[in-house]
Amino acid sequence: MSGGEPVELVDGEHVVARGSAKTTWFVRQGEGWVRAAEWGGAELERRASGPGTVWEQAIRLSLPEGTELLRVESRPVLPPTRDPLSYLENDVCTTPRATRRIVFRVLRGGRLARTGASPD
Repeated sequence: MSGGEPVELVDGEHVVARGSAKTTWFVRQGEGWVRAAEWGGAELERRASGPGTVWEQAIRLSLPEGTELLRVESRPVLPPTRDPLSYLENDVCTTPRATRRIVFRVLRGGRLARTGASPD
Protein backbone atom coordinates (compact mmCIF):
# COMPACT_ATOMS: atom_id res chain seq x y z
CA MET A 1 0.00 0.00 0.00
CA SER A 2 1.50 3.30 -1.06
CA GLY A 3 0.57 6.64 -2.54
CA GLY A 4 -2.09 7.79 -0.13
CA GLU A 5 -3.52 7.84 3.35
CA PRO A 6 -3.72 4.50 5.22
CA VAL A 7 -7.37 3.61 5.87
CA GLU A 8 -8.81 0.57 7.68
CA LEU A 9 -12.47 -0.34 7.17
CA VAL A 10 -14.44 -3.29 8.55
CA ASP A 11 -17.08 -5.23 6.62
CA GLY A 12 -19.14 -7.66 8.63
CA GLU A 13 -22.34 -9.31 9.69
CA HIS A 14 -23.58 -9.38 13.29
CA VAL A 15 -26.55 -11.05 14.96
CA VAL A 16 -29.35 -8.66 15.98
CA ALA A 17 -33.03 -9.09 16.84
CA ARG A 18 -34.92 -10.71 13.92
CA GLY A 19 -31.82 -11.55 11.91
CA SER A 20 -28.46 -9.99 11.16
CA ALA A 21 -27.04 -6.52 10.55
CA LYS A 22 -24.61 -6.18 7.64
CA THR A 23 -22.02 -3.46 6.99
CA THR A 24 -20.30 -3.08 3.62
CA TRP A 25 -17.86 -0.35 2.54
CA PHE A 26 -17.46 1.09 -0.97
CA VAL A 27 -14.93 3.46 -2.58
CA ARG A 28 -15.96 6.16 -5.07
CA GLN A 29 -14.69 5.46 -8.57
CA GLY A 30 -15.79 8.05 -11.12
CA GLU A 31 -19.59 8.22 -11.02
CA GLY A 32 -19.98 4.84 -9.31
CA TRP A 33 -18.89 2.81 -6.31
CA VAL A 34 -16.57 -0.21 -5.98
CA ARG A 35 -16.61 -2.56 -3.00
CA ALA A 36 -13.64 -1.68 -0.80
CA ALA A 37 -12.71 -5.37 -0.57
CA GLU A 38 -12.34 -5.41 -4.38
CA TRP A 39 -10.35 -2.16 -4.62
CA GLY A 40 -6.92 -2.55 -6.22
CA GLY A 41 -4.23 -3.00 -3.58
CA ALA A 42 -6.70 -3.78 -0.78
CA GLU A 43 -5.29 -5.98 1.97
CA LEU A 44 -7.94 -8.22 3.52
CA GLU A 45 -7.79 -9.84 6.93
CA ARG A 46 -10.50 -12.23 8.06
CA ARG A 47 -11.15 -11.73 11.77
CA ALA A 48 -12.17 -14.34 14.30
CA SER A 49 -15.91 -14.59 14.88
CA GLY A 50 -16.77 -13.94 18.52
CA PRO A 51 -20.18 -14.07 20.19
CA GLY A 52 -22.79 -12.34 18.04
CA THR A 53 -20.47 -12.06 15.04
CA VAL A 54 -21.28 -14.06 11.90
CA TRP A 55 -18.17 -12.82 10.09
CA GLU A 56 -15.89 -9.80 10.03
CA GLN A 57 -13.19 -8.66 7.64
CA ALA A 58 -10.68 -5.82 7.99
CA ILE A 59 -9.89 -3.98 4.75
CA ARG A 60 -6.71 -1.91 4.61
CA LEU A 61 -6.39 0.59 1.77
CA SER A 62 -4.15 3.44 0.75
CA LEU A 63 -6.36 6.23 -0.63
CA PRO A 64 -5.73 9.83 -1.66
CA GLU A 65 -6.93 12.48 0.77
CA GLY A 66 -10.44 13.55 -0.24
CA THR A 67 -11.53 10.15 -1.57
CA GLU A 68 -15.20 9.45 -0.86
CA LEU A 69 -16.24 6.27 0.94
CA LEU A 70 -19.73 4.86 1.34
CA ARG A 71 -20.80 2.72 4.31
CA VAL A 72 -23.97 0.71 3.67
CA GLU A 73 -25.71 -0.68 6.75
CA SER A 74 -28.61 -3.08 6.41
CA ARG A 75 -30.65 -4.42 9.33
CA PRO A 76 -34.02 -6.10 9.91
CA VAL A 77 -36.95 -3.94 10.98
CA LEU A 78 -40.19 -4.75 12.70
CA PRO A 79 -42.79 -5.83 10.15
CA PRO A 80 -46.02 -3.84 10.20
CA THR A 81 -48.71 -5.15 12.51
CA ARG A 82 -51.14 -7.32 10.58
CA ASP A 83 -54.43 -9.05 11.10
CA PRO A 84 -53.74 -12.65 12.26
CA LEU A 85 -55.64 -14.09 9.27
CA SER A 86 -53.54 -12.11 6.78
CA TYR A 87 -50.67 -14.53 7.43
CA LEU A 88 -52.75 -17.24 5.78
CA GLU A 89 -53.44 -15.09 2.72
CA ASN A 90 -49.93 -13.83 1.99
CA ASP A 91 -46.71 -15.81 1.74
CA VAL A 92 -44.18 -13.69 3.63
CA CYS A 93 -40.82 -15.44 3.88
CA THR A 94 -38.45 -12.53 4.37
CA THR A 95 -38.00 -10.01 7.14
CA PRO A 96 -38.19 -6.41 5.91
CA ARG A 97 -34.87 -4.57 6.09
CA ALA A 98 -33.84 -0.95 6.52
CA THR A 99 -30.78 0.26 4.63
CA ARG A 100 -28.75 3.32 5.58
CA ARG A 101 -26.05 4.83 3.38
CA ILE A 102 -23.50 7.22 4.86
CA VAL A 103 -20.80 9.04 2.88
CA PHE A 104 -17.37 9.76 4.35
CA ARG A 105 -14.29 11.57 3.04
CA VAL A 106 -10.69 10.48 3.71
CA LEU A 107 -8.71 13.06 5.71
CA ARG A 108 -4.99 13.40 6.36
CA GLY A 109 -3.68 10.54 8.48
CA GLY A 110 -6.38 8.15 7.26
CA ARG A 111 -9.13 9.63 9.44
CA LEU A 112 -12.67 9.68 8.07
CA ALA A 113 -15.11 12.58 8.17
CA ARG A 114 -18.81 12.03 7.68
CA THR A 115 -20.04 14.21 4.82
CA GLY A 116 -23.65 13.15 4.60
CA ALA A 117 -26.24 10.43 4.22
CA SER A 118 -27.59 8.57 1.24
CA PRO A 119 -25.79 9.64 -1.95
CA ASP A 120 -28.72 8.43 -4.06
